[in-house]
Amino acid sequence: MEEPDTLLVAAQLRNTSKTPFTVTIDSIQLDSVPSLTPAPVSKFEIEAGGTAMVQANFNSSQLSREKQYQLVVHGTYQEAQGARRRELLATTVIVLPPATPGSANVRTVTAPPNKVANAPYPPQRPSFDNERNRSRWTVPTGRFVPGEPTRSSTSTEKVVIGDPPAIVFNVNNGIGITNGSSIAEPSGGDTGGGVIFVTSNWFAAFATDGGTAFTQLNPTTIFPADVIGYCCDQIVQYVPSIDRFIWLLQGNNGYRLASASPADLAASGGTAWTYWNLPSDLFGQPNGTGVDYPDLSVGNGSLYMSWDVGWPTCPAGCRGGFQVTRTSLAGIQAGGTISLDYTNPPDASMAWGGHLMQNTLDEIFWAGHNSNSQMRVFSLQEGSGTYFWRDVGISTWANNALSSTTPDGQNWLAGSGGFPGNAVIGSTRVRNQLWFAWSAGTDQNFRQPHVEMVTLDRNNNFNRIQQVQIWNESYAFAYPALATNACTQEVGLSFEFGGGGNYENHVVGFWGDFVAYITTGSNVGTTRFGDYVTIRQTPRTRPDPGNMFSAFGYGLNSAAPPGAGTRTDIHYVLFGRPAEMCKVGADR
Repeated sequence: MEEPDTLLVAAQLRNTSKTPFTVTIDSIQLDSVPSLTPAPVSKFEIEAGGTAMVQANFNSSQLSREKQYQLVVHGTYQEAQGARRRELLATTVIVLPPATPGSANVRTVTAPPNKVANAPYPPQRPSFDNERNRSRWTVPTGRFVPGEPTRSSTSTEKVVIGDPPAIVFNVNNGIGITNGSSIAEPSGGDTGGGVIFVTSNWFAAFATDGGTAFTQLNPTTIFPADVIGYCCDQIVQYVPSIDRFIWLLQGNNGYRLASASPADLAASGGTAWTYWNLPSDLFGQPNGTGVDYPDLSVGNGSLYMSWDVGWPTCPAGCRGGFQVTRTSLAGIQAGGTISLDYTNPPDASMAWGGHLMQNTLDEIFWAGHNSNSQMRVFSLQEGSGTYFWRDVGISTWANNALSSTTPDGQNWLAGSGGFPGNAVIGSTRVRNQLWFAWSAGTDQNFRQPHVEMVTLDRNNNFNRIQQVQIWNESYAFAYPALATNACTQEVGLSFEFGGGGNYENHVVGFWGDFVAYITTGSNVGTTRFGDYVTIRQTPRTRPDPGNMFSAFGYGLNSAAPPGAGTRTDIHYVLFGRPAEMCKVGADR
């Protein structure tokens, strides 16, 4: 994709056994199109439980845009000790994205409202699979572009409630949700007036006292057992302009978008919701089309949603890729039929597993990687029916497999088949600067997995302003979430760290301080940590004039009795700059 008529394609192979294997790749094909890479493509070893990337180049002039192709990897593998050689045959689906720069028009549908009545309903068993997420896009290795790594490493220290230098921690509380799983994916919203609503896989909770005591909710008892059902991933935002919590729940057949005022939420015990069902066929997809990995973002007058289309199933006629959907905040507040504008998922196939930009103002942005030296950035302005994309060259970063080991020998970055891998899951807008962040691997500059961040200039042709890293020589950083501080216009961070004698733990901080503050106390590792944490700007109030963030992350603790598995420890963290720094930020 970086050279005319050349498509770079990569795929990840995973060794699920307890034995290392030597792998030889004989051929890689996209259906009947032969690879331009000479055979044998490569020979390498995959450690037990590890992954490796294979890559090939294809003549894209022989391929059709937006068509799904079967990528077939053929070869052999054998145990390192010399056991018999066995045949390797691996397949995945690749969608060839459109040329760049480019644009397309959104499509529009409507959805009628529903109101929760007669709750609580009988509890249902969520259709939840620990391996539900999978990667449909592996970032290829592009041409080498040198860069200047960030000189300052980032250290870690424990959160202290009070006032460390130039940073304030008001709350760091566990919310009492302990999933019987190593996967939490916490998300939340905070009114700034004491009401907080938090979700994780399987569960939700709310507090009305500023985050001291949370009341736990079971989503399957709040909404009826209808065509959407309930699965797992959930995302929450609080929208001050309409005084509503927005709740996006993933089902077995699409999504449920729900809205409630903080007053109604508190008065009803968490059951007073207006909601809209968004099945896959509403967006022109065939029945049975899977969707996964949702996100939310709030603009000046619009609510934006995103998700992957085509996982775990993509039947005939399915348009797989990454979809962005827009609706008006006024429509949500009114509680009637809403209009939904949506993009064509194959246009953003390289953004698979990505998230939307936060604090996005009058235009939404999202991005993916064509290669490890080129991004594709998308945008859709409020009031416009056309979205755009363009490619941006960046410095080469490490796109090898992520690996970081906890004290009990677990690679907490193994994820779900490499998912979300290097997807752009953290981004925020600072005036006209667009910040994008993702998890990256190791190379001669970085001995541990780290967070890579690129800043682009929206008003100057999306040119790169800087490329920086969050790193430490002794341990890994990953799963970045970003938001913009309304007071100081600084970038706030919510992410995870681990390895090098440390268990995986949630950390928060500000870019430029080079300190990540540990909020949790894990004592057990996992090979399936995932797949996101969140951070939100807390609304302006009289005591906190836009200087605070609400962050939601988690750690893992061993369950009692010994051997009973692990439990998630989900935390709500309220932190920021001292209020007196607001005038400094306003003058910048």
